[in-house]
Amino acid sequence: MFIGHYGPAFAGKTVAKAVPLWAFFLAVQLVDVLWGIFIANGIEHVRIVPGFTEANAFDLYDMPITHSLPGALGWSVLAGLVWALLSPTRKKLGGLAIGLAVFSHWLLDLIVHVPDLELWPGGMRVGFGLWNNYPLALAVEIGVLLVGFALYLRMTTAKGLVGRVWPWIFLVLLAVAEYVNHTMPPAGTMQQAGYMAAATFLILTGLAAICDLTRKTR
Repeated sequence: MFIGHYGPAFAGKTVAKAVPLWAFFLAVQLVDVLWGIFIANGIEHVRIVPGFTEANAFDLYDMPITHSLPGALGWSVLAGLVWALLSPTRKKLGGLAIGLAVFSHWLLDLIVHVPDLELWPGGMRVGFGLWNNYPLALAVEIGVLLVGFALYLRMTTAKGLVGRVWPWIFLVLLAVAEYVNHTMPPAGTMQQAGYMAAATFLILTGLAAICDLTRKTR
């Protein structure tokens, strides 16, 4: 799951209008940003196995801190509390929305991952395995993304020409990112792969901030 994670980010604006879109974009990929940093530094581990699934070559055999159920819940609570403490308005609603956005990552991963998501560190692993049917997995990703995107457009209005055009440009960029993610060969080292993943998510967060500058909630 990659661009599908951003469906809940777009939809989050319909729940908590005071929370900027960039915060939702960061929240839904928070555990993957951490995962990228952790595998780059040997804290969590992944193997590259060509043909491991139709979607990618990653054997995600060790990621209990970021992608176990307790880990995902812990990061969700922490992110929600941090937002509630730092937000100037609608603290409780914003904190709850951010926490749910973070946890949506684990729920969507559950659909596509092969069984590599631990219900507790060292315990039973779950995953419905949709990555073994990439066309179907991609259809689910696109569907989730487009539903969230449609809700975002309905709940916001453009401030000007850029605000009318940019969301569509952004949607195309997300599609390009998905294509590159699926077709490019794996990075040479785990350190490169980890930092590239984290950087990609942060760049997309920055691009989401342009929507915050050029659109406003109704």
